[in-house]
Amino acid sequence: MWIKYLLVGVIFYIFAVAQNSFLVHFNILGITPNLVLIFYFLLLFFEKTDKFHLGIFGAFTAGFLLDIFSHYYLGISIVLLILLMFAVKKILQILWERSDEYSIIYFMSLFILYLISYRVILNACMLFLNPPFADFTVNWALLIVGAYNLLFALIGFYIFDKFNILDRENRQLKLF
Repeated sequence: MWIKYLLVGVIFYIFAVAQNSFLVHFNILGITPNLVLIFYFLLLFFEKTDKFHLGIFGAFTAGFLLDIFSHYYLGISIVLLILLMFAVKKILQILWERSDEYSIIYFMSLFILYLISYRVILNACMLFLNPPFADFTVNWALLIVGAYNLLFALIGFYIFDKFNILDRENRQLKLF
């Protein structure tokens, strides 16, 4: 059980280092994909809606790494990711009651809402705490951030969906 958390922590760290060292060379108008946020959202999306352990652990790990590798204050991303986790879980519970399976449309719309909410609330916090570092303008950069991150999130969605990474509990062979 603890190996899953160790593996998730290592993956978060690898993504944080890759995003801040390697992917800066593949930027579009100064925007790089946020692999840590994408992986955290994939964990939330594919985790069962009544379980919160991996989401809370991921919020602390991802938030800590996002704060360390950015100019934000330590703890802002952790609190914001925990709040967004509860919102995403509630939306997924509502969607799960209406449908038996997750669709790519649910994923894309919820991911864009999640990403925009994260960026806008984080910029609002920075505007309140430290006005010189805040960039609260909504412009074309937000559209580019959404599209560029959505491309990587869809790749992650198909990998998670194909290998069914988080649902390994029922591995019994069914003959009939």
